[in-house]
Formats: sequence, structure tokens, C-alpha cells
Amino acid sequence: ERVLYNAARPLRVLGGVSDAEMHMLMNARGPSAKVALCSLWLNEFVTREHLSGSTNGVAAPIISRLYQYCSDGMTGYHQARKIAYTPFPFPHAQVTTLFVAVVVFFMPVLMYSFVNSWWLAYLLDFFTVLCFVSLHMVARELENPFTSVPNDLPLPTVQAEFNEALVSMFAGYNPDAWWELPKKGERKEKKDIPKTPLQGSIKEDNENEDEGKENGESNSTTYGAIDIESGV
Repeated sequence: ERVLYNAARPLRVLGGVSDAEMHMLMNARGPSAKVALCSLWLNEFVTREHLSGSTNGVAAPIISRLYQYCSDGMTGYHQARKIAYTPFPFPHAQVTTLFVAVVVFFMPVLMYSFVNSWWLAYLLDFFTVLCFVSLHMVARELENPFTSVPNDLPLPTVQAEFNEALVSMFAGYNPDAWWELPKKGERKEKKDIPKTPLQGSIKEDNENEDEGKENGESNSTTYGAIDIESGV
């Protein structure tokens, strides 16, 4: 049943997986080796693209961030792997299960002995046993949240949202014509960037200040109630 559930909700890979990649992944022993192989492919791809010049002279610190993001992804994978593959201590789990069974069988006797009303004993016994059993089952569910069952983390949904973000970034572009690349043989003319009202007022005040200096006037410039020269 779990295999069918996982098969109905696969993790989509953008661009698909080629036959050669599938063959190499199938030959890799264990899930950790498969993830390490994919990480190697990403690092190799970034290195080859940078050496071939397709990054158009992007600075090395920016390129190094790509390697850092790949490293952060591997760190997160190993953290999740520790949660999934490090089991809860077996003796502790067995003792907890034993105590829950003891509570289930002996709690009715205890309630019947100390509670005079049968319906009150029934309610107290039911809710007490329900609390202990619920805590035990929740602890079992939290032991491995990556099994792709309805009560665990929605990994296919998270992967789909991540793919959607990648597609949006890849297909997106800046609609401003300033970023349009010039055609071959043409030179891009720099457009005048509109200035804010504050920049315009500062420019006018500077021109007035220069005129005042030529006329022998004071060189202090006042903006509203703030005197630039005196700081008041």
C-alpha cells in the first residue's frame, strides 16, 4: 500500500532524467550515494559552465555562492537522514509500549476501585487511556516524518513548490527596457534615469550655493529647518 501511495506521488524532476543518468543512479549503492552523485553532477555542471565562459565574467565570489548552496543542501540532507535513519532507542520504545499496555489493562480496575459512580469511572478510564495511547502513537509518527504517508511531511508538495519557483525564475525577465541587450553591431545608449524630487532640489540648491559664492554670499545651505553648515 505504501509503495502504491509513493508511486502515485512521485518527486518531479525538471527536464526529466536521461537513460544514462538513470543507469548511473541505479548502479549507485544506497540512497546516500545517489544524493552524493547528484550533488557531484551539480558541482561539475557549474564548474564546466564557468570554465567555458557561459557565465559572462561573473565574479568568482558570486560563483562560489552556487557551491555553497549545494553544500547547504547536502548539509540539510544529512540532517534529515539522521532523523530518518537513527532509530529511537529500542529498549526505551519497548518499555514505553509495555507501560502503555499496563495502563490499558489496569486502569479500569483502578478506576472501579476508587470511584463510586460507574459512569464517572468509565469516563475517567476512557480519557486516561486515550491520552497515554495517543502520546505513544504520536511519538511513533514523529520518529520518521519522511515516509510519504498522509500523516507525514508532504514531500511531493514541497518539491512541486520548489520546481514552480525554479520555473518562475528561469522564465521571468525584467520588463524594463533598460535591461534589453543591444543588437549586434549597435551600441547601447544610456538612458536618463529620472531623479527624485529630493535629488532635484539638492542640485538646485548646489547651483544656488555656487552662485552665492561668486557673489560673496554665505555658503550655508538650509533645507527646511536644518542648517547644513551649523547642524541646527
